[in-house]
Amino acid sequence: MRKESIRSHLRPYSIFQKRRTTVNHAFASALAPCSEYDDQMLTSALLFLGQDPSRDLKCVYCDNPATTWDHLVGLVEKSELRGFGHQIGNLVPSCQPCNSRKGSRDWRTFVESVVDDPRLRQQRIALLNRYVLRFAQPIDLDRLQAAAPDLWREYCAIKSTIFDLMRRADEIAKQLREYAI
Repeated sequence: MRKESIRSHLRPYSIFQKRRTTVNHAFASALAPCSEYDDQMLTSALLFLGQDPSRDLKCVYCDNPATTWDHLVGLVEKSELRGFGHQIGNLVPSCQPCNSRKGSRDWRTFVESVVDDPRLRQQRIALLNRYVLRFAQPIDLDRLQAAAPDLWREYCAIKSTIFDLMRRADEIAKQLREYAI
């Protein structure tokens, strides 16, 4: 670490800048499709991935022991729900390093960067693609908006109001800091 790295800590905190992503994620997550726990379906999905559900699971990306579940398709892109959510067909066993390195990147691009063997890489991509098609049901946001336009507008307005309040809180905090000096 270099001494200059302290600069990021020596500036006023912005509620809006630091928590906008968190709020967008929360609003997207609330709309996201969600599977109920179904042992039979989960067993079927894991078998489909070539995993033994009665044993410790392996990372679908690198075959190391799985320690977490990764969303193949991240919940949010450009502050909006991507259409997939917390459902069996969008969750796969993963090791923590792969989950962290993948982040919100496209899973196909990530597999291409992790799996060196071209044949194995294509097999993994094909398997995961079939997995999503079989076990995931993305939400159609255009259909949702068309089906309930008033509710959709109200939902978006609430999020916008929260952002406005966060911006106003930042303004007030700036004014209050001046009194603290």
